Amino acid sequence: MGIRPIGPDEWPTARTVRLDALAGSPPGTFSTSHAEAAQWSTQQWREWTARRYPFFVAVTESGPVGSAGVIVTTGGPELVSMWTAPPARRTGVSDRLVQAVAEWARGAAHRELRLWVVEGNRAAEQLYLRNGFTRTGAVQPCSTVDPRPEHEMALPLSPGHR
Repeated sequence: MGIRPIGPDEWPTARTVRLDALAGSPPGTFSTSHAEAAQWSTQQWREWTARRYPFFVAVTESGPVGSAGVIVTTGGPELVSMWTAPPARRTGVSDRLVQAVAEWARGAAHRELRLWVVEGNRAAEQLYLRNGFTRTGAVQPCSTVDPRPEHEMALPLSPGHR
């Protein structure tokens, strides 16, 4: 199993892993539904992948089994689109994806990596806590149509912090 970044030209891989994530996750887990994303054009997939650069995928002989992307906002980088296929959970794949994103952010001289986790997603929050993230105290609704709270978490990226 390897983890590697992909770019917009590898949008078919991004599409495969994202549609797998959307198909296997409860509604509302991600901002887009499987039905919506399945209808996207090549250009939409290219743009989606490009906006999440780097976009890391965990790949086995049978194909992609996980993903984690980065969106850089005015506040800095955010870990987004985190997902691991059920058969690959509890194998270290998720930790390796989080660490790949953190290493990229550290290498790009960012001082902090942030993310949002939906309240009640204990497995995800435990993953992030295990990798050094802590809650910042910021809370927001998932979206205008989904009032469930999301909690912001942050990881300091000083050169020696891991």
